[in-house]
Amino acid sequence: MEAKVDLRVIKTRANIKNTFIDLLFEKEFNEITIQNILDKALINRSTFYKHYSDKYELAEQLTAETLKNAALFINERFSDKKEENIFPTIYKAYAYLYEQRKTILALWKIRTNNINLYEELENLLKKDFLQYLILHNKCKDSSLLDYYSTMYSSLVLTTIKWLLTSGKESDIKKILEQIQSSFDVSVL
Repeated sequence: MEAKVDLRVIKTRANIKNTFIDLLFEKEFNEITIQNILDKALINRSTFYKHYSDKYELAEQLTAETLKNAALFINERFSDKKEENIFPTIYKAYAYLYEQRKTILALWKIRTNNINLYEELENLLKKDFLQYLILHNKCKDSSLLDYYSTMYSSLVLTTIKWLLTSGKESDIKKILEQIQSSFDVSVL
């Protein structure tokens, strides 16, 4: 049985994470200090260090959580659903990403050797789409598999980035319908 986490711990971690996300919109990652987080979150140093060893661990955990959630949607997308049933899954994924836009946009700003959410999402999409193409014999010319999976991941991330920075939630359905009518639904 899983141990219950104290509500105060949950609230403190949420406060630290939200403060960190806010700071990423104010400063570059390398400019953010633990003191900045402490001052903005209204916590003391020992409280921060009970939960995270440094800002890198905090950023890595947030990135891992976001990537884990994205992977769930990507896995569902490439499950063996009938192609006509894919659109609701994709819509649900984009709606979730839109809901998490502040966190995602903030984390996309971090580019270190160990933390690069945008690149990790790109690699995950590329890998899973490549496996999908191979498994379902969707590509007649296997020499182009890498090209198609690269193009797919670029299209998806460009669409996500546009929606998160320029779009409105109401645009999600319109854009997905446009993509669906422009491309074979199996490559969405």
